[in-house]
Amino acid sequence: MHADELLAEIEPLTYRARCARLAALRTRLDPAERARLLGELGERGAYERSLGLFIAAAARDEAALDHIAAAVGDADADVAATAIGASVRLGATDAAALAAFLRDAPAESRALLYRAVRRHRRADLAESLLGPVRDRWGDREAAALLPACGAEAVDRLLPELSYAVPNWSTLGHLHPRAMLDQAERELAELPRQLRRVWWTSRGPGLAEAVRHFPLRVIGLLEGYWEPTGPSSALVPKMGVLIAAAPERMCDLLLRPDARPSLGRLLRARSVRERLVRLLPEPRPAELLRAVREDDAALVLLLKAFPPARREPVFDAAMAGIDLSARELAPAVLDVLPLARRGREAHRMLGLRKVADDPWRTLEVTAFLPYEQAADTLREVTRRADAEERGRGYELLIACAGRSRDPEVFTDALGALARLRNEQDPVRQRALRVLTAVPPGLLRAGHTAVLGRFVEDALNARDLSHQTVHALSRLVASAFRQGASRGDRDLTAFALDALGTLADRGSGVLIGRLDDCLRRGDEHALVRGLVPWLERDSARDEFRLTFALATALGRRGDDVPELQAALESALHAKRDSVITRAIEHWLRPSRTRAERVEHVIGVDRSSVVLPTVFRVLATERTDLLGSVLSGDIPGGRFWRRSITFVPYVARPWPRRWTAAQRAAYLRLLHRAATDRSVPERERARAVRLIGDVPSTSADELRRYLRAREPLVRRAALTAAAWTTSPRSVLGDLLAHVTGDDAHVAGYAATRAARFTPPSALPAALAPVLAEGKITARKEAVRLIAHHRVPGAGGILGQAWDREGQHRDVRTAIVSAARQLLDLPVGERILTEAVAGSRDLARQVLGAAPLTVEPRHRARYAGLVVNAARSADPAVRGEALGWLPSWASWSPEATGTLAARFQDLTETATWRIALDGLVACAMSGDARTELRDAVAALATADEPADAEPERDLPLAQRLDAAVTALARAARADRDHADPVLAAVDDVLPEPLGALLAASTLRWDRPGTLAALLDRPIGSTFAIAEVAGVLTRRAGGTEEFASGPARYARAAGTVPSSADMPDPADVLPHATAAAGRDDLVAGAAAVALVQACGPRAGWSAPWRGLLRRLRAHPHPDVSYLARRVRTATE
Repeated sequence: MHADELLAEIEPLTYRARCARLAALRTRLDPAERARLLGELGERGAYERSLGLFIAAAARDEAALDHIAAAVGDADADVAATAIGASVRLGATDAAALAAFLRDAPAESRALLYRAVRRHRRADLAESLLGPVRDRWGDREAAALLPACGAEAVDRLLPELSYAVPNWSTLGHLHPRAMLDQAERELAELPRQLRRVWWTSRGPGLAEAVRHFPLRVIGLLEGYWEPTGPSSALVPKMGVLIAAAPERMCDLLLRPDARPSLGRLLRARSVRERLVRLLPEPRPAELLRAVREDDAALVLLLKAFPPARREPVFDAAMAGIDLSARELAPAVLDVLPLARRGREAHRMLGLRKVADDPWRTLEVTAFLPYEQAADTLREVTRRADAEERGRGYELLIACAGRSRDPEVFTDALGALARLRNEQDPVRQRALRVLTAVPPGLLRAGHTAVLGRFVEDALNARDLSHQTVHALSRLVASAFRQGASRGDRDLTAFALDALGTLADRGSGVLIGRLDDCLRRGDEHALVRGLVPWLERDSARDEFRLTFALATALGRRGDDVPELQAALESALHAKRDSVITRAIEHWLRPSRTRAERVEHVIGVDRSSVVLPTVFRVLATERTDLLGSVLSGDIPGGRFWRRSITFVPYVARPWPRRWTAAQRAAYLRLLHRAATDRSVPERERARAVRLIGDVPSTSADELRRYLRAREPLVRRAALTAAAWTTSPRSVLGDLLAHVTGDDAHVAGYAATRAARFTPPSALPAALAPVLAEGKITARKEAVRLIAHHRVPGAGGILGQAWDREGQHRDVRTAIVSAARQLLDLPVGERILTEAVAGSRDLARQVLGAAPLTVEPRHRARYAGLVVNAARSADPAVRGEALGWLPSWASWSPEATGTLAARFQDLTETATWRIALDGLVACAMSGDARTELRDAVAALATADEPADAEPERDLPLAQRLDAAVTALARAARADRDHADPVLAAVDDVLPEPLGALLAASTLRWDRPGTLAALLDRPIGSTFAIAEVAGVLTRRAGGTEEFASGPARYARAAGTVPSSADMPDPADVLPHATAAAGRDDLVAGAAAVALVQACGPRAGWSAPWRGLLRRLRAHPHPDVSYLARRVRTATE
């Protein structure tokens, strides 16, 4: 057989038949004849070469494998991708040949090869290639092969490549033991401030390891829990962890640092149910007690208990709380057992705050047993006010629904008769509750009342769209309940009501049935509905048919009656009905290929419908002729006077023959060059040209010079998606300098991925030397990213070039972060740190966990140097990064402490303080923090009520106390040594305030120790007491300033009522001249209120200094709490 004969034979076949015909050549042809055929196909176009690869992959003899190996470097990107995958899967190419290929393979080809090695678990190839890949392309590409390696190789290499692993999920899935070994090593050595980042990046890998070693993952969570909770990847696995060790997980979740996350974790059904099912008593009650202040979490957890267990566990959860005066939230009452709910409602009705609120009384009444509440609630439905009547109906129906008794519900539904003459908002309220009643409550006996209610609502003059929608939901619920229980009367009522609603313009939506019907019940359901289906078909109405097809999903594909109704809908009179019918008719995958031919037989113009064309493009490729030629017969869906240009998803044309692809290209060119076609449609056609397989870049070059921006940019985008992006890299780079730079830049980046790195310098060197700024920046990025030969030297020359634009130098610095293993990379980064703001900031963009361990100490030194920059912006940004790098630089903590203490540093000292506290929490800077606090506490204040500064030392100490208290709240245990380190150097009352805000209630004697401290003045004692109030869970805001105390005493008016500050000054001065506390406190309050309003003029600042020297210590303390300027 020759190539021409084969091509002619398969041209008219469907895609599936074509594949079967090609695969059959494995046995139909002898090896010699097959080898000759492969040789002929290999000398032709990309389509024929792809056929040759298909045949070779099916044959798998020696000649076929040689053919595949030879195609790995094919110039057509699609052919090369197919060959790479087949070569790895079938072993057509040995490791040495692949290593040689990888030395200068395009980035895309390398990525495809790594992916194929992982997919086919070729551990032999992965281990053989990893060394050469690491030497040529670096650790990041080598790490891509790591998941495919054997266990021994992973154990050996993971510690070295951990920082470069691109996909921890894959590694954790294939090598969970090695993943957990590395996690334990890293977490044991990792600075505390990097743990959150670590959990975020490694979390997906740990999540994959859970099913293999759940107890080891629990151990990591126990030892290194973060206050923010587990990473998002681990949250879905918490149920598995609970199943593995329920009591250990319970202990973990009840820890103080884990409790803030408990409410969020309980949102997962698997977590709630396994905690309830697997924990022994009284552990579930402990969890309930932990969330009893969070109504949402309490309700979720209570609902997980069987109703019989809810009352005792609720009592256990509320142990220690006097419920006699407590109001329970409605959601909590809803989940309590019926009898307990009634008792709690009775109790709450006796509370004064409930009794004083008429509507709250009615809301609580609705939780009583129905027979006790019905009369009261019915009275509300008869009130004169429509709003009150609506709420009455809501409460009455909800009360009946809580009983879960169909007879009780029948009694409540009797009230619906009065809604006939009601206003629409009242009906809406009743409907809202009816649609929310517990599933299964509706019965056939309710249909008469519900039918009258639906009819009355639809006949009302003020009927609203919202009411029609709510009625549809109610009727759909009735249909689902009837269908699931086999209740024909309820189902018949629902169908009649749905028909009535449909006549009013409401869509027929009955929701999902596949999740509530037992397997096989769909047949009986549809058979019972045949009379309605036939009636609708006779009226050319198919809304029930479509609703059933949607509700049953794939379970309706095998129901003959439903499929017959859909086939009838293909002959409907309205186009919209036929379109929906076709969508449902073509859904069954087993018969779709045959059915589409029937659809086309009914109306040839239906090929333009997206649903039909998709089947033609992917399965019935033998029927594509008329569509791709543009000669579509006129019909219901298309006029012959219009050229149809179908949208084709990128994978579809891969199933077409060369002739079909060429026809589609001609169609696209016709649309792209037709000036009568709107510009947007022409641009769309140009963009689609790039998606046609085997398309040469020459097909698009004419459009790169188009006058219309949309068309030109579409061509730029499409050029990078052809099967030869390398050939248009130069064209794309030429456009990077113009108005299309934003499009050309992205396209050039993609084209570079398909270009051998050795070819990139020649393409990029002219751009880097003479191109415009945007083009030079893009060239820099591509050179570094693709590690072109001599990349370091090229970037070094560009960096040293005299007059190089600052934006290009900024791009070079960013690129140099990828070249840390080269001396030129370190030189550029070192010079950048000492350079301008834009350059230095680029150095600070690397996170420690992404830098190779052997380079971290040097990089940390760069960050320390940036933190000493003369530019405050650079200094501030570097100080923010410094805590992350502190473990690799002995100078980092000292730098932070120095910046915090330096009173000339007013822009960044707060950043330095936060960093110093973070390092101290990790154990790296406790001594430095203590020394810094001690130095500030013992130094003399340089500024006292000055225009721009005021008590800077005191303000920094205040800030330190605030930062330490915040850190202690986030991590109590690790904060204790830090707090102890500064406790004896903090002046009072700051030491007492810190002790109060971080008090350990779980340790005896801590409060007594606080009370024994020499706190100082009365107001200082009051401030400490206020902090204790908040720590104990009080809701009253603590007064943190003298004006609050004075206002509470009634000695001064509020600032809004004050007169002109100049009028107040003599009075404040006179009060300050007295020695008693009342006068002094009033004077301080006046200074605090009027000083800022006077712009802190000299008289007011002088008066503040005088008050700070007041003989009464309390007045002096208050005055020092007022500041003329923020440090």
